[in-house]
Amino acid sequence: MASTSSKCKSIALLVCDTPMPEVVAEHGEYPKIFHELMCKSLPDELGWDFKMDAYDVVHHMNYPSEDKIDRYDAFMYTGSAASAYADLDWIHRLIEFTAHLVKDHPKVRIFGICFGHQIVSLALGGTCVKNDGKWEIGPTNIRLTDIGKSVFEIDGKLTIQEMHQDHVPFVPQGFHLLASTDVSMNQGMVSTFGSDYHYTPTVESRYTSSLPSSSLDSSSPKSISLSDIHIITVQGHPEFTRPIISTMTAKRAKQGIITDALKEDVDRRQDALGSKLSGDGELVGRVLWKILGV
Repeated sequence: MASTSSKCKSIALLVCDTPMPEVVAEHGEYPKIFHELMCKSLPDELGWDFKMDAYDVVHHMNYPSEDKIDRYDAFMYTGSAASAYADLDWIHRLIEFTAHLVKDHPKVRIFGICFGHQIVSLALGGTCVKNDGKWEIGPTNIRLTDIGKSVFEIDGKLTIQEMHQDHVPFVPQGFHLLASTDVSMNQGMVSTFGSDYHYTPTVESRYTSSLPSSSLDSSSPKSISLSDIHIITVQGHPEFTRPIISTMTAKRAKQGIITDALKEDVDRRQDALGSKLSGDGELVGRVLWKILGV
């Protein structure tokens, strides 16, 4: 399984969108943005390196061949302006691939970011819906559960950049909740190797999906070992920084997609970050490396 070098990790990046042109001009496309996140969160003194192979799952529906999948340590899913529940061929294919990846390649880890968080939910017994017109944008304080505190190794809350109005309204079977906000209950979830997932790779299987699971009951553990984590997802964007979010909010306010008042509120919260342009984004990246044994 995974990379051949003991000091090099291999990540497959499933690219689910291209950022708006203004973001691309200043910061590049998602492969560059995610590569920078993982570089910044990888301590030099540890002596590790990594390679990241990008797969365009939208325009080319490009995926690694079956014999190559197990060579990767993790599959990372980017965000997207698309809705994860949209009736689009490339989204159906991505959901099917995700269920296949979990079921038939159970040793490969999955990191789902925003849209990726939602795709994982749809593939494994959950859902994704519009959140009654409620946006979460910019640096957002998310309340960590006990498991969330143990995973991120901090007490209380995590600040992460966000840009979404769709959300996952419950925690699917086999997962545990990492964090919540008043706007979106499921701000991230985690599962361990050997979890009992409910596979829903097709639209038809999701119509007959089970009711929301009881992952929030008292039987949930207080902590889990990072080395046991199979899948971890976050609704926020650890890869986004203040300049990226500011460019996106300025354009969306100009287009009338969000209100000027919301943009001004985002700007105020960005100012409060000071030098932490990504909030705790690099901390999230560091946890992903620890999950990979780095």
